[in-house]
Amino acid sequence: MKKFSIILLLLPYVLLSQKVTLDTNNILIGDQIQLNISVEIEKDEEYTWPMFTDSIFKKLEIINKGAVIETQKDSNIIISQTLNITSFDSGSYYIPPFIFNENKKTNGLILNVFTINITDSNNRAYDITSNKIGTNEDFSKEELAEIRSNRLRTILIIIAILLSLFLIYFLIKKYKKDGTILRQKVVIHPHVTALNKLNSLKKEKLWQKGEIKEYYSRISTIIREYTEIRFEFNALELPTSDIMKKLKNSSNIETNKLEFILKKADNIKYAKGLSIEEENMLVIRQAMEFVKGRLESTRTNEEFLNSMNG
Repeated sequence: MKKFSIILLLLPYVLLSQKVTLDTNNILIGDQIQLNISVEIEKDEEYTWPMFTDSIFKKLEIINKGAVIETQKDSNIIISQTLNITSFDSGSYYIPPFIFNENKKTNGLILNVFTINITDSNNRAYDITSNKIGTNEDFSKEELAEIRSNRLRTILIIIAILLSLFLIYFLIKKYKKDGTILRQKVVIHPHVTALNKLNSLKKEKLWQKGEIKEYYSRISTIIREYTEIRFEFNALELPTSDIMKKLKNSSNIETNKLEFILKKADNIKYAKGLSIEEENMLVIRQAMEFVKGRLESTRTNEEFLNSMNG
């Protein structure tokens, strides 16, 4: 009888020194609960801690595992671990005891996993055709103030964007009309263009290749283009005699050289005249001198035009 009494006294200690608990024994499918495991052992006592994979038992799945924690308590050590578990199949599942050594093991547990009960109230049809717009009574004063503030901020942002776009459009239209934002055109003086063309023609050596007519035609065109741009009349379309009449009022233009160049070119182009080597060299040299002579002139183009107009 005395031994039996001692066993009854030690039984609560033995049972409480190792335990396993669940947050609840009843869950819905997919709900997560915690499984808490702990055991108290002596410092030198041997034990085996259970190893977990991805499930506890059958269809009870482990979502995540906490660390194994050791806590000192007087001369003993409390070892514990928490597991988050769930199940996606309804039913009642038995969690068997966890055995640490031959003297210590936990009790078994039952976990019930339920589905959602379908009742008549669950089957009631609801109108989902349109969302209901809340009234002012559905919001607090603070919420209404925040809604108004957000609306005002949105309106101001839209107005600012529209004003910016209008300003950009106005500036582009204004400065494009004035020519302010157009790319500045690079102005090449007519004498530079003419001299470049004459030098290129000289390097081609057309008359040395027997292309006399092409040679004089190119010289005539270059000089006429230069004269047209420089003196602002249609020299390309006028015959040589009319060009010379236009320029007769200016004593500052070497009309003799210009007349020699154009008449020589007309003779070769239209009368199928002949030309010797010295004349071929002379005509392009005089063409260059005629263009360069205009650079040295102190009389402006405006003065010449005024003299032509009387």
